[in-house]
Amino acid sequence: MSSIWSRGDRRGRVEEALLMLEGQRIIDGLEIRASEDKPYRVRVPAGIVHLDEDEASMFALGAVVGAFGGVARRQD
Repeated sequence: MSSIWSRGDRRGRVEEALLMLEGQRIIDGLEIRASEDKPYRVRVPAGIVHLDEDEASMFALGAVVGAFGGVARRQD
């Protein structure tokens, strides 16, 4: 079984998901400060959102659904 994730642990997958969102320009920027309680700093038009790993995981899922959900459901 193959995987799109190159990193095996959850933290690595969360970071990759956020990096993919940044690469697709769904988020405006990302900074990771591993030593902090909420290490993920996600830049969106409203400002910078500080997230822990669980919040970042849910944020990534919501961002993908928001960005691509309509396209996935579109029927021609």
